[in-house]
Amino acid sequence: MSGSIIGSISDRPLQTQQAAKRRLRQIVRERYAAADRAGLKVASDHVMQALEQLPEFIAARCVALYWSLPGEVETHAFAEKWRHEKQILLPVMHGDGLLLYPFTGREHLVQRRFGVWEPDPEAPFSALPGTPVPDTTSEHTPNRKSLLAAHTTQVPRTNPPQAPPTEPTEPAELTGRDPDPDLIVVPAVGFDPQGSRLGHGKGFYDRLLPGTQALKVGICFDFQLFEHIPAEEHDVPMDRIIAGSRDGNVLYLCDKNDAYR
Repeated sequence: MSGSIIGSISDRPLQTQQAAKRRLRQIVRERYAAADRAGLKVASDHVMQALEQLPEFIAARCVALYWSLPGEVETHAFAEKWRHEKQILLPVMHGDGLLLYPFTGREHLVQRRFGVWEPDPEAPFSALPGTPVPDTTSEHTPNRKSLLAAHTTQVPRTNPPQAPPTEPTEPAELTGRDPDPDLIVVPAVGFDPQGSRLGHGKGFYDRLLPGTQALKVGICFDFQLFEHIPAEEHDVPMDRIIAGSRDGNVLYLCDKNDAYR
C-alpha cells in the first residue's frame, strides 16, 4: 500500500489535512479505474466471506449494512442472503444525516440522492422472531415508517422507475423500540490499520456513527488501505477493518493494532 504518500500529517493545519484527503480520494479513483472488474468481484466475495465469519457477526441479531454503489465492496447478494436470518438495516439519507431502515428485499428499494438505493418506508415490514415491534392494536399492517421513526433505505428494482430522487418524509413517532444494531458495516473511500476512515466528504457517517454502540467494521478493497489517514477530533474510528483483494483478505483488529490474513 502507498500510505507513505501522506506521511504523518495529523498535527498539520486543517487546511493541509483537507488537501491530503482530496489527494487520497483522487488516488483511489485512479486505482479503481485501473482495477480489473472480475478481480474486484472476487475481492468483494473474500471480504464478505470474512465478515460473516467474524464472531461478532455470527452473534449479532441486528446488522446495519449498506447497499453498494460502483467502486464499493459489493453487498447486494450478502444482504439478500442474510435478511431472513438477521435483521438487516440499510441507511437512508434524511437531511444531512442518515437513518437506518429494515431491508426486506431489493424490490422494496427506491433510488434517491447520489444514485443511492434506499428502503421504501411505506413497504410492509415483518419482524424476525424475537425482534421488538410496535403496538399492533391497529388494524393496519405495520410498515417501516410506522415501525421505525429513525431509520430507512430503499433498494433498486430490476427495472427501476425513472422518477426524480425524492427526500424521505419525516418519520412518524415510534410506537416500539427503535432497532439498535449489534454491528454496523461501514463503507469508505479509504481506511488505515488504526481504524481511521476517509469518506466522500459529505459527513453522513460522521453524524451517524457517534450515536451507536455497535461494533464498527470497515470494509474496502486493498488499494483503499493506506498507512495513515488524517483524523479529526469528531472522527469515530473503526473497530475492525477487512481489506480484500483477488488473493484473499486481511483483517485488522484496530483496537489491538493486529492484522490477520
